[in-house]
Amino acid sequence: HLPAALQDAWMAELHRVLIPGGHLLLSTHGQHQLSVLSDEEKREFDAGQLIVKRPRSAGSNFCVTYHPESYVRDHLAKDFAVIDFIHRGATGTSHQDIYLLEKQLPSATTTPDDE
Repeated sequence: HLPAALQDAWMAELHRVLIPGGHLLLSTHGQHQLSVLSDEEKREFDAGQLIVKRPRSAGSNFCVTYHPESYVRDHLAKDFAVIDFIHRGATGTSHQDIYLLEKQLPSATTTPDDE
């Protein structure tokens, strides 16, 4: 329920506070929700673009976002490993997609002394 810039800030904060190896569970409106989009929005969605309706109502249910899987994997979850994806995994009223993300453990870095 956030426009792209606010989603990016929120994901950065979640990444900051999550411990390495910690998990984050997200639900998004995905492919299953295409029937509510205009033809132009469907084309944008199919091209991997985030669709945001009523961005001035950010943070409320009036602001609705539609996430192509490629957008989540390549952009929204760029700092996480995607552990699992379940299309329509949330079986409530809107059948949202579910993503299980993991904050990666810090990678070992090589220093000149190690060589």
